[in-house]
Amino acid sequence: MIRFLRLTLQPLQAWLVAQTLPKAPPRYRLRVWREVNGNFSQVRDELIAYVQEALDDARRRIRKGFNDDLSPFRGAADDPAAHYPAMLNRITLQGYLGETLAGLAVEHFGAFGHSDWLVPAFLFRFHDTEFQHLDLINGRLLMGESHHPDAESERRPGRTGDDAIAFRIDTNGEITHVLTLEAKCLAKNKPATIQDAHEKLSAGQRRPSGVRELVNLLSEYDSHQAQDWVARLVAFCSVGYLTAERLDGFSYTVGHWPVR
Repeated sequence: MIRFLRLTLQPLQAWLVAQTLPKAPPRYRLRVWREVNGNFSQVRDELIAYVQEALDDARRRIRKGFNDDLSPFRGAADDPAAHYPAMLNRITLQGYLGETLAGLAVEHFGAFGHSDWLVPAFLFRFHDTEFQHLDLINGRLLMGESHHPDAESERRPGRTGDDAIAFRIDTNGEITHVLTLEAKCLAKNKPATIQDAHEKLSAGQRRPSGVRELVNLLSEYDSHQAQDWVARLVAFCSVGYLTAERLDGFSYTVGHWPVR
């Protein structure tokens, strides 16, 4: 699949309001948005659709081999993805939200002076530990057992690798810029988490590992758009990464505004 949905910019900007900041150090570009809760209703439906589209590929992978057009799922008991991701631990859900908001920010607000960044797909399908966990959850619910998603025992490790990747392409369809995104979503501010994210980005390679995952993902789709992306990503992995500009971004979402 290739993602197409975008949010209407005016209500999005009314919900996430850009903050005026002092000039950042020359090596960094810092941008901050603050949520206005009272304006969330204006963007709610579009945001839900955006997030659901981001998760659709993971649902497709979970369901692969379990359904066909002649025998659709009759209900949650038949659908292995029925409880994805709602029944997962909130730490996992925060991670998914953080990754989605990272892509949303780049696609709608731009980055590094450009507003034409593209995130062809999110990488949720590679969170194998949670897919195994989901199978256990489905088994419990099928047997009528209780499930408490936020119990500490229900926490699972996060997915390794790049959280999200955005690209810029030229008029010939070739990749000119790649933006590797590290995303964190926390209830309370943790400076150590910011430091860890910076260290991870600093250790990144010229050719992000997430590009290979995107090729594997998009190769499962037959649309012209998906195949065009596969071709340009393969070309990038071969030689394109040597000339494309590599940039790093860190998206930090926190529920409680940090104390200055």
